[in-house]
Amino acid sequence: MQNDISDFTPFGARSRVELQKYRQFFNNHGEPKAIYAFITSKVGDNMLGISQLNDTVHVLDKISREFYLKTSDGPKNFEEYCGGFCLLNEPVRHFYSGMLISGQHGTDFSHLDLGYPITTVLGTKLYMDPNFFGVKVATENHKVESVADGNIKLFGDNTVWDYKSDHIDVYILTDSYITEEIVRAGLTLLPFLVIGFTIMAVFSSITFAVSAYYLKQMNIYKILLAVMACVCPFMACGASLGAMFFVGFRFGSILCVTPFLVLAIGVDDSYLMVNAWQRITCNRRKHGRFDNLNVELKHRITEMFIETGPSITITTITNVLAFGVGATTPAAEIQLFSIGNACAVMADFVFTITFYGALMAVVGRQEIAEELKNLKTLPGAETPSETSSTGSVGSSEPEDCKFRRAIAKICRFLTNTWVCSVVLGLLAVYWYICIVGTVNIKSELSPNKLFLEESNIVKIFKQRKTHIIPYYSACWILVENPGDINDPLQRSKLEDLIRSFESLPSANGQYSTKFWLRDYEDFLRQSEDIDLPIEEEDEEVAIEFSVNGSQVVTPSQPFGQGNELRQFLEWPEFSFWKGFIQINESTYHMNKFLVTTAYHGSELVDWSNRAKLLNEWRAVADQEKYRSLNVTVYEEDAKFLDLIETMSPVAIQSALWTFASMFVVAALFISHPPTLFVATISILSTSLGVFGIMSWWGADLDPIMMSATVMSIGFSVDIPSHVSYHFYQTAKETSDIRRRLQMTIEAVGFPIFEASLSTSLCVISLFFVDLNMAQIFAKCMLLVVVIGMIHGMLVMPVIFALLDTVPRKLTLKSRKQHLASTVTVVTVVT
Repeated sequence: MQNDISDFTPFGARSRVELQKYRQFFNNHGEPKAIYAFITSKVGDNMLGISQLNDTVHVLDKISREFYLKTSDGPKNFEEYCGGFCLLNEPVRHFYSGMLISGQHGTDFSHLDLGYPITTVLGTKLYMDPNFFGVKVATENHKVESVADGNIKLFGDNTVWDYKSDHIDVYILTDSYITEEIVRAGLTLLPFLVIGFTIMAVFSSITFAVSAYYLKQMNIYKILLAVMACVCPFMACGASLGAMFFVGFRFGSILCVTPFLVLAIGVDDSYLMVNAWQRITCNRRKHGRFDNLNVELKHRITEMFIETGPSITITTITNVLAFGVGATTPAAEIQLFSIGNACAVMADFVFTITFYGALMAVVGRQEIAEELKNLKTLPGAETPSETSSTGSVGSSEPEDCKFRRAIAKICRFLTNTWVCSVVLGLLAVYWYICIVGTVNIKSELSPNKLFLEESNIVKIFKQRKTHIIPYYSACWILVENPGDINDPLQRSKLEDLIRSFESLPSANGQYSTKFWLRDYEDFLRQSEDIDLPIEEEDEEVAIEFSVNGSQVVTPSQPFGQGNELRQFLEWPEFSFWKGFIQINESTYHMNKFLVTTAYHGSELVDWSNRAKLLNEWRAVADQEKYRSLNVTVYEEDAKFLDLIETMSPVAIQSALWTFASMFVVAALFISHPPTLFVATISILSTSLGVFGIMSWWGADLDPIMMSATVMSIGFSVDIPSHVSYHFYQTAKETSDIRRRLQMTIEAVGFPIFEASLSTSLCVISLFFVDLNMAQIFAKCMLLVVVIGMIHGMLVMPVIFALLDTVPRKLTLKSRKQHLASTVTVVTVVT
């Protein structure tokens, strides 16, 4: 199983280009593999205790010195391997040292100031904002306030490590750990497949046995058919997904949902086939004469496929088309999910028609052989050729069956004018509620929805959302064409670029910016001001700073001959800037450089606000006056933020294309416009209900919801297609609306109820998985089943009745008007 958290990002998203450039920048030194250690206090909510900081420094030492990387020169720890950003965490060590000094000597001297965001320890200024988060400070009016509030302007491979401490909690975050946790979350669904299969197999066995017993067709083979109805979808998943992996598709964790979906769709087709077989068998026993087993078997199998084949084909094609449209979306993960589902649904169709159909033939042969032993042909019975082509009971059959009488009463109730009016009124209210919910669904996302609730990743994301994002949202600014930095005008242009970023409303300000040029300008000024000893005038000299900051003159290359940048980077105090700068080693010409700056605000916990901030950064980078610099911004969550603006358009576009394709397919099988209209309205209404109710249920439009949307649209086709096709076929036998509805419900009512209840029982097991992805899919499938069954068994019959009543009343009215006009003419003549 392979996962990449960026696979939900659209292919054309700007963040993909930004990430690629960011990675290319580090290619010279190897792509950086960051390990984030999130450390929180166990005692209260304060990390500024001696014990907490002591343990924090201990953690830093262990990570830096006790974890080794395999290199071409042998194992190396971080301190030995690091080429840039080596001193990134030194402010933490110095702050701890300052705490120890203040504890022993107090803070009443100029060399120690434990402030925020700038701390001074032994004369060295340290910027604490990249390391300390969730900071609260005492303001001038002696109030303690959070620095995330806009009122305070302070600024002008898998790593699993269990660190035990009584004072702090440590959470480790790496890319490989994120990937492993996504995989682990997906694998938790697999045991529930066994539970779902068991539930459906038991339920199918019970319902098959009950219906067979009621129709006096019960035998042990019915249990076999019930179990194999649940096996076929798993066979289809194994064949389709296995073939995909064989040709090179990756196994994403989202594909763990596919067996549940195919199981729900596949058993529906099997239920229809078995129900049709039992009704045809019942009819043949009553009215047919047969003495040849093979001929009778062929006749029944043929009649079964005549009745169920088209509706099964419609649902399969529309499901495949729905997922095919989903496969055109620009997100790799949704594409993978859609392709996997489309292949599995098609494979299930093939297995159902071939394998399950053949199994029914084998079982049917045993049943017919048993019938031939006990057959007593009644005089005057119909021959097989006189039987209805659909296997349905003709209108001349007596209504002595309690089941049929009950259905007849239901149909009379559904065709009542008052009942139709009430149903339409409730339908209008339902549409209003769902439209409001759909319109108000929020495009939002949260990566922690991809993980188990008990995962440390979720805890890290919560800490990050609460204590880091509102205080220090970092922006990486990559300048790929800096030009000649020896030119003061070019340096001024670069400075103006960075000041534009620092001038944005939520910027922390200049002190949060890591910009090498400012230190370089200071370096140039100091190099001009320093007085060199006379006896050393003929030597090549350069300037360095000692550890305590005093100036020392050492031999090197002379100033003023294009060597300033080289000497700047050789200066120990500024050597860390090598990690931010990419230069030509032979000419020391600057090729690219990175700048970091930070932003704050409590509103940034909302992903949509972070997306707006990202667009503000990009707007600065895209300004015409900076175009020659070739500026790119990078934000580590941009791969998610770019989704926010694309999710709604992509979802709407996918839905429209899916509905259009489903309408075309349905029109090929159902040529009667009113019936096609009812089927289309039902599919739209079902899908609308899923979106609207999910919105009211608290779901956001995120990548998981988009995947569930594609699934829901495809799944919502099944019940309306079965009902409308069978209703369309009854027109060949009768024109009475009540009789047509009765025949339709007899044909598909029990299989629809059977499939709906079994699917509901199966997906309910997913609610026990502590994974948001599983619960979103479970909710959507449950809603599709429940809403679809209500539409198929209540709404569609009512609309069919209304469409039949209105033309009849109009015809009757026109006849009365015609008769009245005729009488008037006769009176005038008289």
